[in-house]
Amino acid sequence: MANGARKPLTNYFGNNDGSFVIAILLLLSFSSHHSFANAFITLGSATTRTRAISLTQNIHIDSNDIRLQSQKHIQQDDEGEEPIIIPWLIVGGGIHGVHIAARLLGSPGAKSLSSTNAGNICIVDDNEHLLQKWKVRTSATGMEYLRSSAGYHLDLEENSLRLHFGVKPKNGTGSGGKKKKQKKKKKSQTSLSSSESFTKDYERPRLDLFNEHCDSIVKRYDLEKMHAQGSVKSIQPNDSCVRVEVSSCDGKTLVYEAGNVVLALGNDEPVYPDWVSEEDIKLGLVRHLLDNKHTTIKKYQHEKTMYASETQTHSHGRSIAIIGGGITGAHKALELVRRRQSKERDSLLVDNVHMISRHPLREQQFDTHQDWMMDRAACKRSEKAGGSGIPKRQRMFANNLSWKERRKIIAQERVPGTVTPAVNRGKNGLCYAIGNGNIEWHQAEVLEKRHVNFKKYADSDDGNEDNKFGTRMELTLSCGETIEVDEILLATGFGKKLPGGQLIQRDLIEIAGLEVSDFCGFPIVNENLQWHPRIYAAGALAELELGPSARNIAGARLAAERIHQSIN
Repeated sequence: MANGARKPLTNYFGNNDGSFVIAILLLLSFSSHHSFANAFITLGSATTRTRAISLTQNIHIDSNDIRLQSQKHIQQDDEGEEPIIIPWLIVGGGIHGVHIAARLLGSPGAKSLSSTNAGNICIVDDNEHLLQKWKVRTSATGMEYLRSSAGYHLDLEENSLRLHFGVKPKNGTGSGGKKKKQKKKKKSQTSLSSSESFTKDYERPRLDLFNEHCDSIVKRYDLEKMHAQGSVKSIQPNDSCVRVEVSSCDGKTLVYEAGNVVLALGNDEPVYPDWVSEEDIKLGLVRHLLDNKHTTIKKYQHEKTMYASETQTHSHGRSIAIIGGGITGAHKALELVRRRQSKERDSLLVDNVHMISRHPLREQQFDTHQDWMMDRAACKRSEKAGGSGIPKRQRMFANNLSWKERRKIIAQERVPGTVTPAVNRGKNGLCYAIGNGNIEWHQAEVLEKRHVNFKKYADSDDGNEDNKFGTRMELTLSCGETIEVDEILLATGFGKKLPGGQLIQRDLIEIAGLEVSDFCGFPIVNENLQWHPRIYAAGALAELELGPSARNIAGARLAAERIHQSIN
């Protein structure tokens, strides 16, 4: 539907043909082999578009309500293996996937999930551990503190991150008198100053402590036990379930029949400039900071020793160019400067750090306005305390029925390539590093590149001529300068294409016919983030409903709240 009009799902039961009785008998016969805790959609609470595929009408009754139960498929698949029946399957074990799993298991009202834990949720992710991609990428950037504040994390309670490290919330739970708020603020500032767990501006958490808190959430809910390492090869939604084919890490093919699927796929692939070639990457001359294919935790941990060893064989000081003028590039540049100034023996020794950006330095505290980050629980607290409740930005976005206009709003409100005031003008900030020459700033684009051979300082004794020479990269810039560097680090962010690639495009859009915007090709979901009665979207896939913050940690909390509310 062009305007994205939404209509409640219509379901019927209780016919006089005995189908209700038959359904009950079938459930009883299956109960000895399968748990009653299947994927349920609460009758009357789920909503979707008029085009939505109708559900099958097998009925399950529990002590709380009447719910639609997905039909179990007992028949074996093509390889003779019985499909794995699972109520919830989450595709993606990153920030969004982990928080949504925690919300489904830990929130009041999710009794059908919390009762049997691991038997109700499966998280499919191709990494060895949950949150691995997040940890590798943030470690590679060299960031010390997160951009987001302490209220945005993977636990349920807003103040969980603060309390985990013994820091009292400034404003309690969002209620209380003005006098109490002032007293708490004073105590909190003293605590923050001594602990350095959080910054004084916006209580931004230190990265290592944020990750420690994430690990505690994974451990609390035993999420690693629910983790199936592998990659999704196909998704086939139907009335009774969603059939998901997974290629496991050991080469086997597993088939799941899920009552509900959550697509928590993250962003598109990292962006590489047109002038970068495969040869540049293979030679180690170019590396994208956010590409896990070329960056691993183990590689990054040994990076310092490797570079220190290489520096001793160079006839020149080691030089690195960072492409990109946003916060990722700024974090990395400042980390390189810190290592050069430290006296650690294994420091990553770099004599020259270049930053190349098409635009001047642009400051912004968050990449979207805080109004976009407020979930409904925060809006209710605001309204109860006399505030405006749902922010004006969110109301206007929700009332705009044009997907084209919503995409334009997202583009205007989400500003890429910015740095925070703390990173730029804080202690030992970027602008000071540029001013004193520790970082060379070039506002330009790369016009040309070429490989340059150089002779190493220490000749090899093994007679191998290849060990006597190295390769550098010469870059010609649009500002008229030419620089020669040993390595180029790309901080050029992610692409803007639909996450999930052909899996989403082929299986769900072309074959299943799920609705997308004609303007940008992204999913049109309902207010509960349902793209199909049994498929939920999160992250970038849900931004036409959630708005500009959908991709952030705040977006994970927004998505989890909507999904949880849809089943209660």
